[in-house]
Amino acid sequence: MTIKLVATDMDGTFLNDDKHFDKERFQRVYDYMNQNDIRFVSASGNQYYQLKSFFSDFPKTLFVAENGALIGSHEKIYQTDSLDKNIVKKTIDVIESLPDVNAVMCGKKSAYILNSSSPEFYRISNFYFPEIQSVDRFEDVDDDVLKFSLGCPDDETEFYMDKLATMIGSGVSIVTSGHGDIDVIRADVNKATGLEYLSQKFNIKPEEMCAFGDGGNDLEMLDYVGHGVAMKNATPIVHKTANFETVDNNQQGVIQHLEELFNL
Repeated sequence: MTIKLVATDMDGTFLNDDKHFDKERFQRVYDYMNQNDIRFVSASGNQYYQLKSFFSDFPKTLFVAENGALIGSHEKIYQTDSLDKNIVKKTIDVIESLPDVNAVMCGKKSAYILNSSSPEFYRISNFYFPEIQSVDRFEDVDDDVLKFSLGCPDDETEFYMDKLATMIGSGVSIVTSGHGDIDVIRADVNKATGLEYLSQKFNIKPEEMCAFGDGGNDLEMLDYVGHGVAMKNATPIVHKTANFETVDNNQQGVIQHLEELFNL
């Protein structure tokens, strides 16, 4: 089997629970991939600018950010897929009607959070969206909106996913990485469509790709590639979707599997 591209989710997958990874250990894998013309992709629901900061020492990393809505490298953004303006307006209206749901509106230039948000939600959001602006109203923002990132009570994630899907309707997908985090994205956009773009750009077939994930927003990506790997800590549906399994994120399961795959 020839692997020409490796893509990994970040939270709960490449990163441990403290949001770090073993840089020295990964450097060996990264050097091997560069020497053998294997592309490395950070594929996440998180912001492009945050992902770049994680891999500042690994300049050839590619990015499928915002759950596939933004694709780029360290140097440039290749492509963005924004939400229709009518869907943006409808989503804002729905969010405002749900008092237990906190929201970040994710644009191409920046993320946006309401001034009325709690300090704790702002602190958490600022980690995931280092480029973020506080605004009085989402309606006043002039930017291409890539997705909405929502927070709700952990034990009500499924309830709010169903409610959002019903209230917003067609044109969006409602996905989660777990832990009360919900993303509202374009219905035709996901991590797999991001990899499809890279497949065409670099002439790499899906069966020549390897991907790692742990949550519901990784399913399309794991199904798209030839070598899909579930983390030990992944949800049951991820284990059903992936062909392979590795140890959990706190044991650096992505790096361990790549070491085994490349005989390092």
